[in-house]
Amino acid sequence: MWAAQHYTFTNPNTWLSSGGLGTMGYEVPSAIGAQVGNPGKLVWSICGDGGFQMTLMELATIAENNLPIKYAILNNNHLGMITQWQGLFYNQDYQAETYTGNPDFVKLAEAYGIKGIRVSKKDNVENAIIEANKYNGPVLVDFVIEKVDDVYPMIPAGQSVNELIEGPSNV
Repeated sequence: MWAAQHYTFTNPNTWLSSGGLGTMGYEVPSAIGAQVGNPGKLVWSICGDGGFQMTLMELATIAENNLPIKYAILNNNHLGMITQWQGLFYNQDYQAETYTGNPDFVKLAEAYGIKGIRVSKKDNVENAIIEANKYNGPVLVDFVIEKVDDVYPMIPAGQSVNELIEGPSNV
């Protein structure tokens, strides 16, 4: 949902999303479908570390078919939406929302024969994206980031769009 709110899309019909409906793991297989359906196009998947782990076994499919998908993992060792919901609706009673055992995503990619790049400094972001785009094959870029802000707007469970929360000021 971060990409939906912050990336400027210039071509119609180039964005696939679960629409924020809590479907962790959507990114990996949906990028496979996008790439197979558009073999001549550059396909990037942007996902959190938790969502990526839900379907990371599909790296085997990507490697076996040499699909040139570029995966950007926003790796902050948190389940962002879980953290946000527990903070807003469960008195900040945080349970099972922090990962302490994330795999080394670069080594995992390399184990499948996929190019892996780790970015831990903001100054290296652009070069990593350029390197990934130039590579003729699948690439996984592990963007190590700090825990980031919540994502708004959002609709609480069981509510309608009339109960939309635009940000912290109307919680």
